Amino acid sequence: MNCGGYDPTPVARESASRHVVADYLETTVRSWLGLPRTSPFAAPALPEPLTRLLLRDEEHERAHRDQFGRWEFPFSENFRRGTLWTPEIDEWAAAERRTLAKQTDLVPLWPDNHRFAVCLTHDVDMVSRQATPRQVGRSLWLGLTARGYRSRREQVWAARAVARSARFRLARIPATATTLERCVTLEQEAGVRSSYFFTVYPEGRKSPYDCVYAFSDPCLFHGTRRRIGDVIRSIGDAGFDIGLHGGYHTALDGEALATEKEALEEAAGREVTTTRQHYLHWHPQVTPLLQHEAGLRTDSTLGFNRNVGFRAGTSLPFQLLDRRTAQTLDLLEVPLVLQDGALLAEHALALDAELAKNVIAQLFDVVANVNGVATILFHPHVLVREEIAEVYRWTIAYAKDHGAWIASLSDMDSWWRGRQRRILEPPAADGRHAGSSHEPI
Repeated sequence: MNCGGYDPTPVARESASRHVVADYLETTVRSWLGLPRTSPFAAPALPEPLTRLLLRDEEHERAHRDQFGRWEFPFSENFRRGTLWTPEIDEWAAAERRTLAKQTDLVPLWPDNHRFAVCLTHDVDMVSRQATPRQVGRSLWLGLTARGYRSRREQVWAARAVARSARFRLARIPATATTLERCVTLEQEAGVRSSYFFTVYPEGRKSPYDCVYAFSDPCLFHGTRRRIGDVIRSIGDAGFDIGLHGGYHTALDGEALATEKEALEEAAGREVTTTRQHYLHWHPQVTPLLQHEAGLRTDSTLGFNRNVGFRAGTSLPFQLLDRRTAQTLDLLEVPLVLQDGALLAEHALALDAELAKNVIAQLFDVVANVNGVATILFHPHVLVREEIAEVYRWTIAYAKDHGAWIASLSDMDSWWRGRQRRILEPPAADGRHAGSSHEPI
């Protein structure tokens, strides 16, 4: 599928400088192992099959995507060889860390020597299951007039967007008590922080897949009528990370992405540095560079809509490499390991609540065994179902009980970048590492 300027021509690894790729891999491996550049020990070479996974060679080589322009799990080589739920790179890195730890000091992976990490995130596609008349009008407009869908299946999906307004009752002031408000309250009671990725209603090119709330729309939050923009600001003021859930076309349109980032920053009253693309619409040849150029620092799109697992063979953060410009981007990727839709939706794994808990526990245990990070996504609007809200409560409790460091995406970014400085930069004259004054506590 060639959509909106994406060039499906395969891009060979050789298009990037061999030297740049080699340096990128060495730096990435050092970061994963915690092996300082000042160490007398050389970083081990990432095996070629794992290098292929990390660099997403298969996504560069194959133009095929699903009807929404996405790389889905059946296309993946690790799915076909039965290792989609195995963090193959992390297993290799854990084994290398064990060997090196017997010979030299390594920088710990997580604060306070936590065994593993859990990163909590939310894509706010809806603030409420109710809709204002204006939101219904936007939904109808998107479904009837947006362009970019060609196949029969895409047309059916657009028709579903048109029918979206009939699913829930109209409300002049939609209530968030069982959706967004419930999500925030649940986390405050648990004493954890997460990332909330908000959408921006597109001013330019639109898609039937886009969300339809605007920052000026009213809602009922904690019993008070508020503008959605004001709610976003208050959530940020409460210590949660506010990130961008870039609209469908922003994956391939840098101007639109930058515009949405600026709009969200104005509404939130703070800089926005974290992101996840809506629908997980992401192309390795295009999207990371656009995110970098827009001033975003951390992405968590690299996952699946219809399954869980390790798209790039790793759960650990890593900086993204832009092949075309042969540069390591100042953009940290924190891969998405699992989301509620993949677990519970009828078009995905279609699990019930108890089976979903089993899978979450299995993946958390796998990640814990390799000292990785389980990045998870629960949409606030699905918490209206009590059994799903309970799954989310249980997930947080399970992470706590098993010794996880629980963080938002911005927390993860801050920790990892501070850790990288300790690993990759030489110590200053006073013996402190460069940038140490900015390292998280």
